[in-house]
Amino acid sequence: MHSNIVEKIIEEHRYHVEDGIFRQDVIDELRDYALDADDPDDIYEDYHSLNFSPENLRFPLLSAIITGLETRFPFLGHFDRGWAFVYDNNANGVTPHADPACYNVNLWVTPDSSVNDPEKNGLILYDIKPPPTWTCREYNTDVKLIRKYLEYTRSEKTIIPYACNRLLIFNSKYFHETNKVSMNDGPYNRRVNYTFMFSGLNSSAG
Repeated sequence: MHSNIVEKIIEEHRYHVEDGIFRQDVIDELRDYALDADDPDDIYEDYHSLNFSPENLRFPLLSAIITGLETRFPFLGHFDRGWAFVYDNNANGVTPHADPACYNVNLWVTPDSSVNDPEKNGLILYDIKPPPTWTCREYNTDVKLIRKYLEYTRSEKTIIPYACNRLLIFNSKYFHETNKVSMNDGPYNRRVNYTFMFSGLNSSAG
């Protein structure tokens, strides 16, 4: 699908999904790296992150993927920073928040055969952005405030179902969270996703 069409879809509907973009060996390498890494950057209650940036991409494959995304979807602009998230087999996952970027690109890399509950493991995308007066700390980390705001505004949510090798691009400013995690037992069934944040070529998605 042409980049301009994808950009328009995101402007109108908040997000765009494409499946099967990457070869299986690429998906496998991304998953294996995240599961085998023993140097997490941030440890949360039921998941941890492996952080990367343009200055520290951790391993060469990430550079190729970022270049490929910027080439395929020029409207993304430049890569800013990203994470690999590795979740416990059963987890609440990332709480509702918005991000200080223009576009988020999520890629799920755990096989569909690892999924226990197919009603979970995806992403919840709300239909509302934070008020313009909120600080980054408020819209990114103040979960109690965010939940109150979502309830007060009666925000509606869209659930993007989990699928391995599914690429999800969405406007970073809309609130979003993990749709909980329910994977089969065993360390290699843990849910892994990569998140890439991009600056955008203009501010239309802001």
